Formats: sequence, C-alpha cells, structure tokens
Amino acid sequence: MVLFLVTLVVCALVPLNAWPFSSWELFSRLRADRQTGWEEVAVNRSGRERADPIAPRPPRYLGFQPIIADFSGRTVAERDALCAIWLGGAIQQFGPRTRLVRIYHLDWLLSDRRGNRAAPPHRTLVWICSPKGVRAAG
Repeated sequence: MVLFLVTLVVCALVPLNAWPFSSWELFSRLRADRQTGWEEVAVNRSGRERADPIAPRPPRYLGFQPIIADFSGRTVAERDALCAIWLGGAIQQFGPRTRLVRIYHLDWLLSDRRGNRAAPPHRTLVWICSPKGVRAAG
C-alpha cells in the first residue's frame, strides 16, 4: 500500500509519462476555445488551390508548424530556401502546373458548430511562395 501511494505521489509531481505511471498531461492541460494553426496550399496556373499536407513528407522537414511559427524571424535567404523546398514538394506532388504555394494562418472557435461539425476556420493569407521567392501577403 505504501509503495502504491509513493508511486502515485511521484507520478503526480514528476513530469514522467512512462505508461502506466502517467501524469495525465494529455487530459489535464487547459484548452482554450480559440484555436490557431497554419495551412499550406498549392496553387495551379488556373488559380485552383489544393491542400498540400507538408507534415507527412520525408525527414528533411522538421514539421511545418514549428518552422512556420518563427518564419518571419528568419532571414530573407532562409525564407526563400524554405519556400523553394515547399514549392518543389508541391510541384512534385501535384505536377508542373503548380505555380505557387500560399500559407494561411487559421483561427477558429471550438464551440462554433455547424450542425454536428466544426465551423470552418477563418483563413488569413500570410505568405506567398513563388519561383521568384517568398513575399508577405497584403
């Protein structure tokens, strides 16, 4: 009984998530109603947008979210290099008619519902990647 209580207290105080002695961080963190995220879309010559899921790509990507979060703090050369990679990946995935990549900031409320489904997020165009390089939207 003492060992069980010690284990329980240690798991509650130490941020250790070794199953089955989890501190239940997944369920104990405060979640706000307002959520934000990023979306990358490939655009072809006729202006049609196609979702470009960058996350499941090969290991050369560290993940889109952490990279785009500090994208504006990078040098122009770094931003151009990243955009060239993203545009090249979009061209590889969707074909040579792909002419640019748009990066949108998403904002939505979890409580905003349309029937049984979540309402679509508000999209704000932030960056445009083209063969000439990257530019800020607007």
